[in-house]
Amino acid sequence: MPDIISPGTKRGIPGNIEMPLAIERLPNGNTLIADAGDEAGFGSEIIEIDMVGNIVWSYNEGLRFAHSGRRLKNGNTLITDTTNNRLLEVTSDKRIVLNSDEWGDGTGKLSDGSHLHYPNEAFELEDGTFLVTDRNNDRCIQVDREGNVLWSFDKEVQHPHNANPLQNGNILISDSDGNRILEINRNKEIVWSYGDGNIETLWWPRSAIRLENGNTMITDSKNHRIIEVSPEGEIVWKFQTEHIDKFYITHATKDDTFLIACTDGHHQVIEVDRAGNIVWLFRNYRRPFPIYSRLTNGFFKEIDEDGLPKHWILATRLSEGGGKLIWDKENKPRPCPGLEFDRSGALFLQQAIKVKAGEVYKVAAEIKTIDVKGSAAVHIDFFDAYGGSLYHVITEMPSGTLFTGTNDWTLDSFEAKVPDRSTYAELRLFLNDKGKVFIRNLMFHKV
Repeated sequence: MPDIISPGTKRGIPGNIEMPLAIERLPNGNTLIADAGDEAGFGSEIIEIDMVGNIVWSYNEGLRFAHSGRRLKNGNTLITDTTNNRLLEVTSDKRIVLNSDEWGDGTGKLSDGSHLHYPNEAFELEDGTFLVTDRNNDRCIQVDREGNVLWSFDKEVQHPHNANPLQNGNILISDSDGNRILEINRNKEIVWSYGDGNIETLWWPRSAIRLENGNTMITDSKNHRIIEVSPEGEIVWKFQTEHIDKFYITHATKDDTFLIACTDGHHQVIEVDRAGNIVWLFRNYRRPFPIYSRLTNGFFKEIDEDGLPKHWILATRLSEGGGKLIWDKENKPRPCPGLEFDRSGALFLQQAIKVKAGEVYKVAAEIKTIDVKGSAAVHIDFFDAYGGSLYHVITEMPSGTLFTGTNDWTLDSFEAKVPDRSTYAELRLFLNDKGKVFIRNLMFHKV
């Protein structure tokens, strides 16, 4: 039996917030949170909590990596069910009264012949239509409840994450992969912008809101900060934490505080004032996976009832609906596992292992790739006691060789020193973009 240091919990527990992506303070004082779910794709939901953390409403039926939930004027909730590529409108008694899959005579097609592709955010406009950030179609669109495209902005943006309607009728767009914030008018003209495409200025900005004072609050996700920028482009206020937090979205409250969704940090929603004090926090995270005392089933001899290597997790949360685990049945003396991916995104096969700060570990494995368009490798992510990653971005994590294209079995090895504050590591085989990668004879031991 494997030596489990800390057991995990059942996956998909209702109300267990794992990756908060959107928040909204409601008129009744409650907070609406969109949760993307855990690494294996379980538990995405929309929950409403009161100020002491009681869950007063939730919806989770069939959601996959939901990015946003917005309370409509009629009391219903508008949901971007992102990996399912659809919009939902749900009543307070959890009836679906709008499903974009029903547009286009049940094909899900919009009036222009397209289909939503990874919608991230949706707002209700004054006329009852919706402003939708259609991320993988590189556009922001206005649609009615029948799926008619009334307006579209599809130039000069790369994977936008948030399009916020402004009081003046303009739209504030977070051009995430363009590392910019754009304000555009209804004639599709850029009337204001911040960011020059350089990651030192903005890096993957996830959202932007216009404050009553005329400044713009930007969630600069991969720079791990919130910044307030004047119309002239001057940073007049900034919020960061001592640990690493990938902030996803910021919401301004009527009390001049800011709600912030923290994802890769500590699985929580915080509310901060302008002095940088955390005045409210919601965290009820229960880790869904066990932590082992040492690498377990590194030769992949054991297979569970789902066909996965026993004690390993297939992490699909970032795979955008694609990817699967495969087996090389021709491998001798036994089949070995691999990953197959058919789109952009990231797919992981991973295991959590207890480590101690300051120790050095060696990782060795044999890797084979077939037609990998992006990259494949073994890497390690280290986490603190709250479940927060200790790295800013995936490229900083200790890693073996980045394999691309087709490569026969290759022995690969590397060493990694455990950083301060780390309590466990996730050892991963990862695949980015299209292709196949296989792994065998994986070893992980202290030097």
